[in-house]
Amino acid sequence: MADEFLALVNKRLTLNVLIQGAASHSYLTLHHLVKPELDAIDPALVPLYDKLAVSFDLNQWYGDLVPLVGMPRRFWRRLPKSDHPFRRHPLLATHGAALAEASRRYATDRARAKSVCWFPLMHSPQMYALITRVLLRERRHKTRLADVARTAASLMWGIDEDRLVAELTGEVAFGNIPPPQSFVGKLLKVGAVGYSGVSRRGGRLDVVAKAIVWPLLGHELVKGTAELVCLHGLNRWDEQTYLDVLETTDLIEYEPWHMQAGAELWRRLLRLLDRERTLPEQLMHIARLEPAPLEELVLAIVEQPERARQMIAELN
Repeated sequence: MADEFLALVNKRLTLNVLIQGAASHSYLTLHHLVKPELDAIDPALVPLYDKLAVSFDLNQWYGDLVPLVGMPRRFWRRLPKSDHPFRRHPLLATHGAALAEASRRYATDRARAKSVCWFPLMHSPQMYALITRVLLRERRHKTRLADVARTAASLMWGIDEDRLVAELTGEVAFGNIPPPQSFVGKLLKVGAVGYSGVSRRGGRLDVVAKAIVWPLLGHELVKGTAELVCLHGLNRWDEQTYLDVLETTDLIEYEPWHMQAGAELWRRLLRLLDRERTLPEQLMHIARLEPAPLEELVLAIVEQPERARQMIAELN
């Protein structure tokens, strides 16, 4: 891989980590932004969403996702191997394991607070019981709940609700989904319970999200909106370069690992942002950085937070 192309690949991987991280962190509490609206539909929903969101988060460490994609600690320990997909990504190669471990601890701490089981073999039965309870509660309110999800994402990002399309459905796939590159990827695609993307409608780019339950719908709306913001950092690439980079980076096989490292990276980034400026504005400026300055910034977020705070403040 030529150095220039590798730099673009690494930039896209970094943005994907931030995008997945924003979604993985935010959906744990997004429902609290619209608690009055959800309580008006069914007062039992918010407590259930508290439990189900953290249960989904734990699934990548203790649930049925582990036999499918592998043990997280083993994956991150393999980083020095020549066939590891993130071996040449500066942030993930250096700090991926530590960020993922911090995300695991954050999830287990939240599980304790919400009385959610995180023990292997016992976690999955509880998660599926929670999914069943949520599906039963949501089945008569899908349209109203989808509207509330749009409101929550709008409040978080400051995006107009009419640019968000949300649907609670079991048929979640849509658009041009990149083909899986492995047998594991095919299984992940078949078992997908939520999708999101940016879609051109009426001459503008909107966010489309579909999922089986509300917490995942919120996750997908946050992810899709973060992708829309980060497109500001890719829109100067020519079309062929853009397609070539995405073919290399936007693989369903990578998503679990991006979520693990990304959630903690996103939390650290949030602590450094300027409260006087909007979240989308600051993320847009980060996404527009050239590969080398972006690499320098994300490494500083982990290694030198105060320096990273200053770097972010100077972006315009």
